[in-house]
Amino acid sequence: MHARAVPYHVSADDFERIAVAALDSIPADLRARLDADNLMITIQSGSSEDDRDHDIDEHVLGFYEGDADSAFSISPYPKRIVLLQRHIEAYCTSHRELVDQVTDTVLHEVAHYFGLDHADIRDTRLDH
Repeated sequence: MHARAVPYHVSADDFERIAVAALDSIPADLRARLDADNLMITIQSGSSEDDRDHDIDEHVLGFYEGDADSAFSISPYPKRIVLLQRHIEAYCTSHRELVDQVTDTVLHEVAHYFGLDHADIRDTRLDH
């Protein structure tokens, strides 16, 4: 039986810096679209009760909230990407793994923002 690795934790400020760097890795023309649409990036320590009521459990690392059709659809609610810090940290045992996982999660959720579903993301291998 293998021992479970200890999750790699960082401060909220460090996690935010990693998330900002992940966003900065997105090409400028796509970032401009995110900025023009006022897409919010939110970092939560974990899932809220409301999130859990919507099947967001400890296996979910982040999620996109907004119109599911595409980034160009009109939605009455602000569009946002939520990163779940403790959930992401639970999958990481080093700083490098954490940076990689945050980057992958940001790119995954940005892909949802642009209208890609999980099959599209898998087929395009959208990761860094």
